[in-house]
Amino acid sequence: ASAPEAAACGGRQAFMSSQPRWPWRMRSSRAKGLLVAVVQVNLLLLIGFSFWFDRITRPRAWVATEPVDPNLPIRGRYISLRLVVPLEADPPGSTSPLGPHSTTSSSTVAVKLKVHGNRLVAFEDNGGAPHPGWQRRNAGAAVVALQEPLAFFIPPDVNDPSVRAADDPLWVEVTLPRSGLPRPIQLGEEREGRIVPLGVR
Repeated sequence: ASAPEAAACGGRQAFMSSQPRWPWRMRSSRAKGLLVAVVQVNLLLLIGFSFWFDRITRPRAWVATEPVDPNLPIRGRYISLRLVVPLEADPPGSTSPLGPHSTTSSSTVAVKLKVHGNRLVAFEDNGGAPHPGWQRRNAGAAVVALQEPLAFFIPPDVNDPSVRAADDPLWVEVTLPRSGLPRPIQLGEEREGRIVPLGVR
């Protein structure tokens, strides 16, 4: 090729290489956005499946609660409930000074949780119990108020069911997972010695 033709070809190549590759960049950004969205959706599905699987396979029980001022940085209408769990007798060989017969008005204690019948109960374990709380007496019985409250979301047109008399606590049915806090299922109230669901889910 002649010198003018070579110069013209080089000029065209330089012009084409200097042009911004916006379509490719847009496609790349869109693909990355879709990938992130797919990952997030899969994580949500995995968490939802884990909760559903625990609900049908893990023990369920009712436990009394007391209301706590909500302070979670999340949107939505919810009530914050602290579980008030009956404290079972110390296991054989336990050297803990606490327990159902303790005269201490309020003590910090760490407990493990289990289901007895259809109720949630707590027992002390010197091997590193995962649930800290405050032990106290409630109507003569030893109970543990767990430190970390649960959040239960309620519809916007439902009155706050946790606003009630002190001698008529709100109950919650929970799933007891292998680790972590119990997970709330539904609310209830005690009537004639039995727990009646409120129908708020």
